Amino acid sequence: MAIPDTQQAVQLLRYPVGAPQAGDFGLSRLAVPQPAAGQVLLRTHILSLDPYLRPLLAGRYVVPRPALGSVVPGMGLARVVRSDQQSLAVGEWVVGETGWCEYAVAEPAQLRRIDPALAPVSTALGVLGIPGLAAWAGLGSIGRPQKRETVLVSTATGAVGSVAGQLAKRAGCRTVGIVGLEDKRQFALDEFGFDACVSYRSPSFVDDLHAACPDGIDVYFDNVGGALLEAAISLLRMHARVVLCGLSSQYNQDQRPPGPNLGPVIGARARLEGLVVYDHLHRFAEFQAEVAPLVRSGALRYREEVSEGLELAPQAFVGLMQGANRGKVLVRVGDPS
Repeated sequence: MAIPDTQQAVQLLRYPVGAPQAGDFGLSRLAVPQPAAGQVLLRTHILSLDPYLRPLLAGRYVVPRPALGSVVPGMGLARVVRSDQQSLAVGEWVVGETGWCEYAVAEPAQLRRIDPALAPVSTALGVLGIPGLAAWAGLGSIGRPQKRETVLVSTATGAVGSVAGQLAKRAGCRTVGIVGLEDKRQFALDEFGFDACVSYRSPSFVDDLHAACPDGIDVYFDNVGGALLEAAISLLRMHARVVLCGLSSQYNQDQRPPGPNLGPVIGARARLEGLVVYDHLHRFAEFQAEVAPLVRSGALRYREEVSEGLELAPQAFVGLMQGANRGKVLVRVGDPS
């Protein structure tokens, strides 16, 4: 394919203060990068928009925040369009750090090959990507759900929570979801099979949660932290397990709020453990071998919200951080057919 000299890219114009705004980002034309020795050139087809970008832009992540004027970082599904590496041929599908742009360069060792026969290629960014791995690894290694236990999951219609809930259901558990928007409650029940679901924005949230979990909970898969974590730990049964996967309630805040009272964790002799999905990357093949057949057969459902065009990435990210999404948020940059 002919490779142009310039490309569309989204640059970081200012660091967000509070919730991100579309004006924090700007669409530009930049030169297409040239691969150095040992690198390959990628054509981005689908971008993954993820909540971790907000703390990254605030300088509260494991890597330094990007400089103003640089291309907004992010994972993408891409195709190799130029390569002199035997390990990675032109035409292969990969996932890697592309940034919000049409073309990117990368080291082959930094990329994950995608088998398009496994499932629709977009799933490599969601249900069969890092979000799915986080749900599978967190539930399996920390939550360890057993038959007839009650598993509570926050952000139940999100990319991680929806998978965690379905895997817990397959393990024979009763699953209860927590969502924000009221209209997501029925969606969690109908689309992802939760047995019950409550909205944390309801004035009666705490009462609703107790009514949905009358006998307490055995596992809490937490993607939010803050007040939701505090409400959940008051329901912990003896020897319950808490998977700390995310802190989305803090991502738009300039300072971290005071933490919840963890006294009930001690009283319940509960296990509360942090999940960093990158610790489980070596298990990707095991994860996909178990979950991909479920995705192909329809036994494990997923939802993708796709915006068409790189120029819509900022607004899609704003919506994600406002909790407006149902499922995995993606931006199509090119035709992946």
